[in-house]
Amino acid sequence: MHLLKILAFGFVSFSSAVFADSYDLPILIINTNGVSIPDKPKTEGALRVLDFGTNSLNDSLQVEAMRIGIETRGQTSAAFKKKSYGFELRDTNGEEMAAPLLGLPDGDDWVLHGPYVDKTLIRNALAYYLYTVAGRYSPRTRFVEMFLNGEYQGVYLLVEKIKRGKDRINIKKLDEADTAGDALTGGYIFRVDKLNAGNSNLSKEGFKSSDGLQMIYHYPKIENMAESQKSYLQNTFNTFEKTVDAASGSESSPAYLSVLDVDAAVDYILHQEITKNSDAYICSFYMSKNRDSEGGKIVLGPPWDFNLAFGAVSYNSNMDSTGWQINQNFSGTYIIAPWLKNLFKDSYFQAKFKSRWAELRSSVWHSKNVDKFIDSVSALIAQASQRNFSKWNVLGTAIGMDGEPGCSTTGWFSLCFNGYSEATWNLEVTHMRNYYKARIRWMDSQLGFTEPAEPLATEKISSHHFNSDVSSFRYVDGGLIVGSVSGGNIAVYDIRGKRIQSMRINPGETFVPLPNRFRYAPVLVILNGKRMISFRK
Repeated sequence: MHLLKILAFGFVSFSSAVFADSYDLPILIINTNGVSIPDKPKTEGALRVLDFGTNSLNDSLQVEAMRIGIETRGQTSAAFKKKSYGFELRDTNGEEMAAPLLGLPDGDDWVLHGPYVDKTLIRNALAYYLYTVAGRYSPRTRFVEMFLNGEYQGVYLLVEKIKRGKDRINIKKLDEADTAGDALTGGYIFRVDKLNAGNSNLSKEGFKSSDGLQMIYHYPKIENMAESQKSYLQNTFNTFEKTVDAASGSESSPAYLSVLDVDAAVDYILHQEITKNSDAYICSFYMSKNRDSEGGKIVLGPPWDFNLAFGAVSYNSNMDSTGWQINQNFSGTYIIAPWLKNLFKDSYFQAKFKSRWAELRSSVWHSKNVDKFIDSVSALIAQASQRNFSKWNVLGTAIGMDGEPGCSTTGWFSLCFNGYSEATWNLEVTHMRNYYKARIRWMDSQLGFTEPAEPLATEKISSHHFNSDVSSFRYVDGGLIVGSVSGGNIAVYDIRGKRIQSMRINPGETFVPLPNRFRYAPVLVILNGKRMISFRK
């Protein structure tokens, strides 16, 4: 029966409004046989993934369909015409199944973020990149184009959902039977966030902290938690808040060092500030706690949801590149934690904050490195962006809370998301780039830092579009060393799409010579038809 169901999903009639004979991004083809996709429950469907370097819809039936369950994501964004989706991979029995997608590590839950208000299409990718190159786990991503029931949907960002696991948040597994001793102490993932749409009862999703934060259980899911686990996490977090709230600003070894991973907190807060995330600290604010035997301190992060960051919206002064987000004052349900504000003012924390800023800004957050990333991603999606905005005609106009282009200036539902609207996609990217540079200049002035003319060289390689055929990759004088299990045909392109090298490589590591001017430049590497963008920091 399941096989017949999958076969029924297999044949898709594509709309005559298909925009291209070939596509330079991977294509995700999702088919639900025309069944609508609500928020809950998940709708059954099938997914085909085309990733041949150059992709054609004619190849769709050459790729095996994967069974999925899919739902829409978001609350306010659910009103947008371009939807975002979450989906899980399923086996033939309809059970969740972990598998890699587009070279990303195994996972059963994935997000398809559909940039709509973010008309650069890249804010989330940029934000996750900044956290990743700082040496912290951040959701990995791939740009794709998506078809749903034969209709083109535009450019999407495939994103790992925040989950526990060795390739995501690497904390101990917590079973419902782990109700005593060290096993009870972790691992947990939890967050400050909004309740699910239609729910007004916090106890169905989490708890109110002693500082008044709306805390949501994320892992384990609340239905899989024993009451003793809920009580443990609530009591532990309340004690944590009181400990950090007591920061006096005068101690060389403050008490909060025993309960907080301070280095992780420094990186998380720096990241929220450099992105000037409009939702910083009040929602999508994830934290985790491992078992006491594994360290047991509360860790801030990973980051999530940046489509309204980098000066995208005008409310709460978010288009202003100055000012600390952490010092904003809110009232009601969504507040910035008093313990966060106390931590930020603490002299011990501030010393580490300034030192880490100088370290990151001298290297992986240097403006030239960020320019390279923006250039590389812009080159990657340039053609696809044209198709996206042919589908969604939103350039040059603000988008309202109702998801419609154009909005008035009165009334909450008529609030404009966009604080600006450029006439073209290129101008949108330029605007965001300029905002980012104004933001880091302001933070430099506050933290007593002057950016060096050139970034400090490191040996870190940032591979933003992973290729499972590549086992190793590094820059050396004169070119690249590329490792591959099977070998094959490799081609290297510059960010404008000009081929600068092509050759056949053998299994193992092979030297791929490049012109000297590409020693530090972003390049697109295609091995056996699969792509990867990398550049040296």
